[in-house]
Amino acid sequence: MKIFIKYSIIALFFLTTNVHSADEKIGRNFIDLEDIDDGYNIHVMYVIPADGVDKEYDLNSKISMLLYQIDKWFNSKTKDRLYTDGQNLKFDRKENGKIDITFLRLEKVDNEISKEGIQAVNVLQPAISSHGFNDPKKVYFIIYGGSNRDVCASSQLPSYATEGIIANTAALYYPGKRSGSCIDNNGGFKPEFNETAKAALHEILHVLGAVPQCAEDHLVFESEGTINDGIGGHIAIPGDIMYSVQSNVTYDKAKHLDYKSTNYYNHKNPNCLDIAKSKYVTPTVIDSQLPSFGER
Repeated sequence: MKIFIKYSIIALFFLTTNVHSADEKIGRNFIDLEDIDDGYNIHVMYVIPADGVDKEYDLNSKISMLLYQIDKWFNSKTKDRLYTDGQNLKFDRKENGKIDITFLRLEKVDNEISKEGIQAVNVLQPAISSHGFNDPKKVYFIIYGGSNRDVCASSQLPSYATEGIIANTAALYYPGKRSGSCIDNNGGFKPEFNETAKAALHEILHVLGAVPQCAEDHLVFESEGTINDGIGGHIAIPGDIMYSVQSNVTYDKAKHLDYKSTNYYNHKNPNCLDIAKSKYVTPTVIDSQLPSFGER
């Protein structure tokens, strides 16, 4: 028995060592690189569970392509509003202008995270924080290379966080629910603003503070029967990127970014968070805001 235990421990040691050494690849970053600006950025991470398969999305331009489509759409919807040329999301970047993407393999296995469904992001946030990804200036967008039993993406909502709770993370689960449906149904990483990109942007805007409860058309579901019950951060205007319906189709036919400018972008309510004035967009206004700004 002692001999068996001894060799089992040795085998486990080499298995663990091989997994981590296999993750070390040319061009991959395991740390958040030094900031080239004021540090208020959306930091992007490719995170996989302990038993996850590394698809190299941080190295093969898949994540970069997704973020390009997200930012392109955001910019197009903000043109001729606060700025003639619009605004862009302030992703954390390297000196060469490329997005700084960090790779992290967790200690938790996929089932530990997947079983939490829409709440999985609340498992991922403390998990990355324990590895030092807890810069108070940053919000984190995770591309999680694993599954989720319920959703393709979810986010923490800063304005709903109780005192002492950090709410700074959004996540895209890929391949997501039912071992691939988030790829099959949403389009995956492609050079277009498809359902995958819509889901990602929707959650990023959540963690930036949208939609604040003080918004004119803010919606909170009160009835039972959907995964969105009681969850705020949405508006009741079909076609908006932050629209949500009780059929659980959150991103369907998203065409607008607060086109009336009355809810969360370039509005006139001084006591309500405005994404146009966020520290996480550029150009950044002088009186810029953090996600916790204003009334709930």
